[in-house]
Amino acid sequence: MRSSQKDGLKQAHTILRMVLPKGTSFEFLTQWDVNLLVNHINSTPRESLGAPYNVALETMGENVLNTFQLRPIAPDEVNLTPKLIRFSH
Repeated sequence: MRSSQKDGLKQAHTILRMVLPKGTSFEFLTQWDVNLLVNHINSTPRESLGAPYNVALETMGENVLNTFQLRPIAPDEVNLTPKLIRFSH
């Protein structure tokens, strides 16, 4: 709710829209799709804090991240294009 958090949210939204462009329906996204998308987004380093996955790992620990099926993606395997989510519907 702090105004200082707005830029981080805008950046996350921008990254999300790289994979799911405006006008894309989220109706057919599965939990697997969402987990995959979140893992790729959270493995993308940010100028202000590095990779969010690493911050979460340090803050919450591996057990919590495993519970939520959060996994790191190797930097050379991060895919932030619409090809990440292949819609079969």
